[in-house]
Amino acid sequence: MPIRSKEFKTRLSETTGLSDSAISAAWPEWWSDAADVSPSAQAELRFSIARKLGLDPTSLLDEGSPHFIWDDSAKYKNFTGDTKRERPAITSFGVSLSRMVVKGVSDQFELVGMTATKLRESLLAKQPFVRLQDLLVLLWGIGVPVIHLRVHPLNAKRICAMAVRVGKRSAILLAKDSQYPAPIAFHLAHEIGHIALGHVTDDGGLVDMEDTAEHVNSDDPEETAADRYALELLTGDPNFDVVKQGQGHNPKQLALESLQKGPQSQIEPGTLALCYGHTTGEWGTAQAALSHIYSKPIPVWEVVNMIANQQIHWDALNDENTSFVKAVMGGI
Repeated sequence: MPIRSKEFKTRLSETTGLSDSAISAAWPEWWSDAADVSPSAQAELRFSIARKLGLDPTSLLDEGSPHFIWDDSAKYKNFTGDTKRERPAITSFGVSLSRMVVKGVSDQFELVGMTATKLRESLLAKQPFVRLQDLLVLLWGIGVPVIHLRVHPLNAKRICAMAVRVGKRSAILLAKDSQYPAPIAFHLAHEIGHIALGHVTDDGGLVDMEDTAEHVNSDDPEETAADRYALELLTGDPNFDVVKQGQGHNPKQLALESLQKGPQSQIEPGTLALCYGHTTGEWGTAQAALSHIYSKPIPVWEVVNMIANQQIHWDALNDENTSFVKAVMGGI
């Protein structure tokens, strides 16, 4: 008879490296104390957990080591840590989640091969500049789901973002937190670049582990190409630069100039301020300027997942997958 659920949960955490929050999110709502004494319920519990977290279900039926299904199907950017223990958990969690989410969207328009200029032109036909919400509306409109993780696969190591291909379909998982939209817009544009440029293989993923907005000068050619794609999508120029004049700006001065010059150049003011931070290295000034550009700080993940909640066809997912995806999205 399989070990009881409490011991099983402890073993799962200790042997896989998965976070307690990830395991709890995957724990089925139907589970009860009465089920703990039923061998068939114990088996179904393990199959349910395996389906959500990307584990080989047969590896959970005995006391051996659990095995992740998608342990080597993702590229990693700027990864440091235990490759054998941590990467399989991140990959399988992200791929499994993405496979669920794409079931809840309509047929997808192929993003691979789409140029940044063409996407930007389509967005500027309706808006004065490219904002985070515009990117989200565009992606959901062409069937590319975007959700923000509120549950992370590992306790200590958090990803910045992940792009996943499910067959010929794509999904993007955001994980970096911000109170302002411009930083997340860059992360999202960067992941769009990875997909559009063909960096993500079919049935594979690409995981960015660091803050890409602060690492534009990367030695990784794919990272450099995705950064250039993001800059072109957001500013119109893959080599966009800001010339520092005199002694530079304090946050309020930078905000005022960004609010004035951004719309003139068809660049969202927050994005322009971040470009100043990248060019000059004055990230503190750029980040502080955001508080003067936007009317008030708002957890961006709430906006991303509110749109996702409205766009996902929940009836296309079974009850267990719906519960898991909503838990990962913060219960929205």
